[in-house]
Amino acid sequence: MTDAQFEASILQIVNGSKDGLKEIYDAYAKQVYQIILGVVRSPYDAEDLTADMFMKLWETASQYKPGNGHKRYITVMARNLAIDFLRKNGRQSFELDDDESGTEAADSQDLEKDVEGSLGFSQALDALNPKQRHIVDLHIGMQMTLQEISDLLGIPLGTVSWNYRAAIERLKKLYKEGELYG
Repeated sequence: MTDAQFEASILQIVNGSKDGLKEIYDAYAKQVYQIILGVVRSPYDAEDLTADMFMKLWETASQYKPGNGHKRYITVMARNLAIDFLRKNGRQSFELDDDESGTEAADSQDLEKDVEGSLGFSQALDALNPKQRHIVDLHIGMQMTLQEISDLLGIPLGTVSWNYRAAIERLKKLYKEGELYG
């Protein structure tokens, strides 16, 4: 979904049409679920919170300000909803480590295409640890740049790059060993 399509859907929501919400839901429900699951670590809670996120989008559509990128908007909304849920329930939120390797990973476009083309996205994410799963989901699923992910999560770009590259290498290794099937 492009920014223009998202803005048109938001306008439909503001005008009371559920069609706009359905279009956004169809485009992003899986990614929102994965983002929330990465934070709350409970499939049951993630399902409920995913529904809550789209209800919140319905209620706050008039507050959306175009120009900042709709994918980031959805990601931040989903993550904040999940973190608020954890705070209300007294549980610790998922935090990415600041364990830096000191270098940024090289361009991993070829690795990404190999993994995307060979694996089901959900199956691939299940093979990763929570921090890697979250970064891969944001990068591949939500098509955010590594810099956007760094800004969103408040961690150094090098850490994001290192975790992303490690995740892709792990997926390639598992695929070659036959533990993941396309």
